[in-house]
Amino acid sequence: MAGGQVNRSIDFSRFGASFKLTRAVKWLLIANIACFLGELVVARIEGGLEFLLFDLAISTDRVLAGEVWQPVTYLFLHDPQGISHLLWNMLMLWMFGSPLESFWGGRRFLKFYFVAGIGAAGAILAVGLIFPSQRAIPTLGASGALYALLVAFGFNFPNAIIYLFGLFPIKGKHLVLLFIGLGVVQSLTLGAADVSLAAHFGGMLMGLLLVTGGWRPRRLAHGIKLVWLRLRYWRLKKRFRIADRDDRGGGPPYLN
Repeated sequence: MAGGQVNRSIDFSRFGASFKLTRAVKWLLIANIACFLGELVVARIEGGLEFLLFDLAISTDRVLAGEVWQPVTYLFLHDPQGISHLLWNMLMLWMFGSPLESFWGGRRFLKFYFVAGIGAAGAILAVGLIFPSQRAIPTLGASGALYALLVAFGFNFPNAIIYLFGLFPIKGKHLVLLFIGLGVVQSLTLGAADVSLAAHFGGMLMGLLLVTGGWRPRRLAHGIKLVWLRLRYWRLKKRFRIADRDDRGGGPPYLN
């Protein structure tokens, strides 16, 4: 999904990334809010909260047991015991999703969103397989897809000036780093022990792979080879020693 040369002249307002609410983002907002309202109703029914957490949220045990819809349904669920989870995620979707949809188009944007979200679900399942204590813990929320959007935004609008809260000018790439840093701090604090690091970092990885095209075998092999060559270069560079001419009795310098 690496982008070509497309016009990046998006209108960034003083009060966020863009006041424009694009079509796909609008329907994702509506779907998430509608699902949240549904959660509030279902959670009040006896056994409803358990249904949400163990049949619609994602966990390794349940997916392995055949509930294969969970990598999609977990994206539309948010904590029914408070509204901050939903508000934070929808703010991120609006701020970073609308410029990307304007840049990519609705179809490509939705493809990126869902592929990244399902890829983040794969990271959650992998963690459950590696760490048995995590297998039965349910995860819900759109954070995996949203952190992928953050990465894509940083790649496509790195130097766009955005006025945070309408007051503080900040470049797009720095705003993305700020949001990612806040998410990591939130994930590591004791007060947010229920935040899924696997979803967040899995989403960031998926965003990086999709926006750079690194998921393609040839591109991935090229990237691995390039990293290996750079590491080898730095190792060899550390072994080089430049000697002064006086060290060789007036001869030319040498590399060792």
